[in-house]
Amino acid sequence: MGAFMFDFDSKQPSEIVVKKIISDSFTPLLVLENISAKVLLESAYQETGKERYSLMMLKSAFTIVKLGNKYLLKQSDFELDLKTIDENKKFLDWLEFFRKLAPNKPENLEGIPLPLGGMGYLGYEFFEEIEEINLQKPHIVDTYDCAFIFGRDFLIFDHLYDEAYIFGISYAKETQVFDLKAEVFEIAEKLNSLKPSPFLEKKYPTQILSEDKKEYYIQAVKSIKEEIHAGNLLQCVPSQSMQIKTNLPPLEAYRNLRHKNPSPYMFYFDFDVFKILGASPEVMVKCQDSILTLRPIAGTRPRGESIAKDNKLENELLNDEKENAEHLMLVDLGRNDLGKIAIAGSVEVVEYKKIEKYSKVMHIVSEIKAKLDTQRYTSKDAIYATFPAGTVSGAPKIQAIKTIYELEPHKRGIYSGLVGYFDGNGNLDSAISIRSAVYQNGVYYLQSGAGIVYDSEPESEFTETRNKMLALLEAITQKQQI
Repeated sequence: MGAFMFDFDSKQPSEIVVKKIISDSFTPLLVLENISAKVLLESAYQETGKERYSLMMLKSAFTIVKLGNKYLLKQSDFELDLKTIDENKKFLDWLEFFRKLAPNKPENLEGIPLPLGGMGYLGYEFFEEIEEINLQKPHIVDTYDCAFIFGRDFLIFDHLYDEAYIFGISYAKETQVFDLKAEVFEIAEKLNSLKPSPFLEKKYPTQILSEDKKEYYIQAVKSIKEEIHAGNLLQCVPSQSMQIKTNLPPLEAYRNLRHKNPSPYMFYFDFDVFKILGASPEVMVKCQDSILTLRPIAGTRPRGESIAKDNKLENELLNDEKENAEHLMLVDLGRNDLGKIAIAGSVEVVEYKKIEKYSKVMHIVSEIKAKLDTQRYTSKDAIYATFPAGTVSGAPKIQAIKTIYELEPHKRGIYSGLVGYFDGNGNLDSAISIRSAVYQNGVYYLQSGAGIVYDSEPESEFTETRNKMLALLEAITQKQQI
């Protein structure tokens, strides 16, 4: 075991070094392919294209992990049970604690997003910590329950000006002294020497190892409808899973996915023993300068093969009573969730029933905003108030969670939880980890769900879950028939 990297009684200050370089000769993917990196976060929208910033963590400093009842600080060969330091702190408290050890961003770079408060995920079962519900089920894949990586070196792309900012970070109370300036200049030299390499597509055979049978999902839908008719539920979101064996490198799968399905939240995480990749359309919760945002997605159709067919499907979706009832229900749930932590009277539906189109599906989307009551709450309370999202659980939320537990054979883990980051001021930007996959030991683990209401058709709901998986399936199988 190595020496502990923090001395909590130390007066050692934090430090930040930054260097700006021209980035028109390299892309985030080129960097990811040639320089070992831990995280890449990107955004793209169907209407407007690529967003201005891409966020990359090149090197980690340490990782905060939730594993069962333990909160662990992990750094290279060192591991510390944080409950031996303070047994009363919860997981999000520890994220906040270590965020406050990070340096302040230079004032002249205030508009540049910098994830000093950690980049990572909360698994779906994080609700057990919020609601004190303990539902014992096995995991299908061996991952942490929750994990946030705190960075040593960051690379932030500004696509508007073809510039990139390299940040070197040291945290207060660290026992090791870092030559951040030398590290940052070394990174700059590596970046400026990168040369694009030709993309040689190689085909990898794929094999389905396991998938939930159609009969299972049909029966789950029928069981939920019985609960709805009995008055125990209004809506519930059961999911089905699939495991695909292939030697396709996860970075290639991510490259394929971002090409096939550009989305507002695209992410790639390297946790060494497993990788996470995804292209999520839906914000989990956002808290920026005390403004809270939810964008519930409920209501789905496949994309049409022609413009006329696409428009017809859009009109059908907007006029479908079942889809509209489900959407309204989840908008109301989102309003109520934000109302728990918002200034009274500030919750507002600013956009209602807009159609958003992706490569394989279209959705009904609304947007809810509110002002955080900063006298009593912070961004971590936004997670407590909204997690898990109603669009991946149901309503009433607790009863829907219990119903899902009874029907699904294993814990969801990363699927339908949260993926995102905190900045140095405690602002939060996060997505629901849907349209995502976990890669471990040559196997990709996929999952997708559909919202069930009183008049849902089981066959249609099963088809919807497959449509939602389609872009990810094509990215992993390289469009091979499986």
